[in-house]
Amino acid sequence: MQRVLREEGLSLAEPQQPERLQRLVYRFCPPSIGNLFALPRVGNSGALEWWTELSGQPRHLNELPVDEQEALLQRLNQRLSALGNLIAELEKRGEPAASDLRKLPNSPDTNNLYSVNGEPLLIRWVPMLSTSAPSNAISPNATLGPQSASVSSASSAPAKPQRRWVIPLLLPLLAGLALLGLWLAFTHWDRFSLPWPRSESETLPIACRNDDTPTPEFVTIFDTSGSMNLNIQTSMEDEQWFFNMPDFLRELRVNDPRMQRLMSGPSRLTIAQHAFSDLVQAIDPSVDIGLVTYQGCESTVVHGIFSAEQRPELLEGVHRLAADDGTPLAASLIRAAGMVDGKERDAVILAFVDGADGCAQNQCAIAQDIARRQPRLRVNVVDISNSGLSNCIAEQTGGRVFGSQDAELISTMLIDAGRDALSEDYCND
Repeated sequence: MQRVLREEGLSLAEPQQPERLQRLVYRFCPPSIGNLFALPRVGNSGALEWWTELSGQPRHLNELPVDEQEALLQRLNQRLSALGNLIAELEKRGEPAASDLRKLPNSPDTNNLYSVNGEPLLIRWVPMLSTSAPSNAISPNATLGPQSASVSSASSAPAKPQRRWVIPLLLPLLAGLALLGLWLAFTHWDRFSLPWPRSESETLPIACRNDDTPTPEFVTIFDTSGSMNLNIQTSMEDEQWFFNMPDFLRELRVNDPRMQRLMSGPSRLTIAQHAFSDLVQAIDPSVDIGLVTYQGCESTVVHGIFSAEQRPELLEGVHRLAADDGTPLAASLIRAAGMVDGKERDAVILAFVDGADGCAQNQCAIAQDIARRQPRLRVNVVDISNSGLSNCIAEQTGGRVFGSQDAELISTMLIDAGRDALSEDYCND
């Protein structure tokens, strides 16, 4: 932890609010978003101090060269956009925490923005009070000049006029900015650990049960088709352009900027592997996990059903997977459905895919047949391409669709898909 700023003459309007909001942020968001908000503390002298867990030299936005300022603003935009998308998803599901998270600033003034080793850090992100005029609250989006703060020499900011910058929270990110932000977020994720700390007192396990109801059987379908090698932000138009091109032409166009963008990291496969690790570690140990992957249009691979003791083996196997060839989604649904009962006992299939079946089969018809034969089987679809091409699978079986191309949200989305499938009918109130 390091102190970024010490301020005289200011106090928190609601002393408990920052801790409450940050607990929610760390519960639902990855650390790249959690670390966006500096930690307020009252120092020994009674001055308000702002601290961060980020390491590196804190520098005010105005201290940076123009190119670094632009990069920092882009990262801030990406973080706040991801946060806004997450809050919108929580609101759709009726999550009470969404209303509290809406209190976070969506258009913070750049006077409150610092860079710590290139990462954005916001101070004064909650309402403040001036101790000289306690009745006057200061909004987190209001401009507060540096002259009102006593800053340590390592992080003093020049007191010059600020440019106003409004974050387009609900607008799509430009492709280039998204790639930059996603890469930055990706490089801060640990490979085999949960991506952010969770509140043990507030988070239910993904599966819980009483003495009378057995836990549902659980199988995952993990897409290993060739399209998973593409960049996480690849559009349907770009994907069609890529796969409609003959192999020899792809080799000739290896230096084409569009080709390089599609083949740059992070790939769909890499993001999926990280998210799958988070899902496995979050699932209740009493639930065994089945795994089905692809092997081109010729066959699918049933890797088996893994107990809690076998989960390290499962994770190791998933991280060794390579993506290649076609998408036998319909065939994999048939194989996964064959691994569970779905008639006398509840069952769940979680399909982690990036599009529709590509092997001349109708996944919608297959899902309809599965729903008829196994009425207690639900399929939740996590669509990493956000194309909507496989939504019918969830619709036919009473499941739900979770779609995003945002690397910041995919781990959260996958865990939520598992929680939605496994806990709704099996947890006590």
